[in-house]
Amino acid sequence: MDFTNANCNNGEIFMFQSSSPPKLVQPTPPPPSVIHKAKYKRNSISKNPEEARQKRIELDAQVRRKHREQLITAKRIKHNLDAYKDDDAESEFDLTHHDIEKLKSGLNDSNRDSRLSSLKDLSTYLADPPDTLKHFVINDNCIDILIKFLSGADPEEQLQATWCITNIVAGPKEFCQKAFIAIPHLITFLRGGNISLQDQATWAIGNLAAEGPECRDLLRSNGVLIPLIELLNSKNVSIAQTTCFALSNLARGPNAKLDEFFSAGITQHLLFYLGTDEMNEVVSEIAWVLTYLTSSEDDKYTQILLKEGIVPLLVKHLRPFNHGPLALPLIRTFGNIASGPDENTDILIQQPDFLPAMLEYIQSDCRSVKKESLWVMSNITASRRPEVLIKVFNAGFIPILSSIATHTNFDIRKEAAYSLLNIASHGEEYMRPLPHQDLLPGFLVFIRSQDIDLIRLGLGYVELLLTQVQNGQQLLEQMQGIEALESVRSQEDPSLRDTSTRLMDKYFGEDFNTNINEIQSTE
Repeated sequence: MDFTNANCNNGEIFMFQSSSPPKLVQPTPPPPSVIHKAKYKRNSISKNPEEARQKRIELDAQVRRKHREQLITAKRIKHNLDAYKDDDAESEFDLTHHDIEKLKSGLNDSNRDSRLSSLKDLSTYLADPPDTLKHFVINDNCIDILIKFLSGADPEEQLQATWCITNIVAGPKEFCQKAFIAIPHLITFLRGGNISLQDQATWAIGNLAAEGPECRDLLRSNGVLIPLIELLNSKNVSIAQTTCFALSNLARGPNAKLDEFFSAGITQHLLFYLGTDEMNEVVSEIAWVLTYLTSSEDDKYTQILLKEGIVPLLVKHLRPFNHGPLALPLIRTFGNIASGPDENTDILIQQPDFLPAMLEYIQSDCRSVKKESLWVMSNITASRRPEVLIKVFNAGFIPILSSIATHTNFDIRKEAAYSLLNIASHGEEYMRPLPHQDLLPGFLVFIRSQDIDLIRLGLGYVELLLTQVQNGQQLLEQMQGIEALESVRSQEDPSLRDTSTRLMDKYFGEDFNTNINEIQSTE
């Protein structure tokens, strides 16, 4: 989008980006405006919209990527459902030192059934490990015992040990570091013929990859990527889903080495699953992989996918309208695509179902779907191509965006406001048709808030209203806009104060002087 909260010192153009929901306070009623009209000083302002737009794109991409990373659950624990069949079963385990010694004895028992039973117990306890079990993993020989099972020849013991490793690496960093020694065994299992073991090893690798760059680099250096991508050939739904989970986590971060993903042939697998009407359960996981492949700062990976025709395949999954598990990764992928060059946006809006579907999604009752869809539209409306805005107008977005920007929760309102400001910033012909009588009160509430991003949004709208709408100044006066601008003087941010001062001085300075002269002449 065209607005992000870049540095606005020296009167540079305002830009905006999303942040946390604002904390609103009731502003103190300002003194009579005449008293303050003479206090504003003129500023010399120079603006470069194109430079501001580019800065916005860079900052917006960084913040959005950080927020998305925080929202996605990166690790998955595998629970032993048998342990919870009893309604009275405890979900937390309080293991004494004696219990741990008994568990260790069972793991080393000469009886196979005893070993398997102990492995199952261990995997269950690891779902929510007490301190005694944490000590066993970090400071004792738990990992060594599990490696012995992984190196053995008993498939069932290998499977149960891998399950234990899966839950260990779903834990804290100290757990993951202890389990690094298991990585070669896990990768070996990927190429084996045991489907259950393949699935469980892939799950463990996905959890390891989520831990951080160090783990991902170690996995890649051990050659995990090619056998993982080859597993996408599997006809087993569970394996395909778990493989996508692991690939999503491997593709995280700024140094994900995505070239290796594409060299290994991931594109053909993505296209296959998106294009087939079978194994629909896998599509949502495929979409999560795409959110990472398209979020790279290097747009070349998105361009590869676009040239392969991925957009029509994605759009077909937008309908029928739903806000299930597929909606979020699809929408985020569209947002990533639209955040790139204008040519990307052109490809999206050329799909007949895209804008109608997005119009439905921004009205979703699901808050996360609604918010992400509004983000997509903020990127769409940032396009500099007039035909894009015309399609947005014709699709009926303006009344809906205007309603959202003035009547919903503040973080949602903020998202809708970005799109409206992007549209307005394209010139008078796009600013004038907006329902300013309805919009202005909402943006004045933004200005009166104590949230810096909201204040910038409000000031940006007011400046466009004053510069591009014929009766903008009159409308602002009618709705106590001067008092709202005055309230910004209490803000610590100098850029906010300077902008408010500049607007008051430029558009109301003459009236100030006239009123002051009238007051002085009567004294």
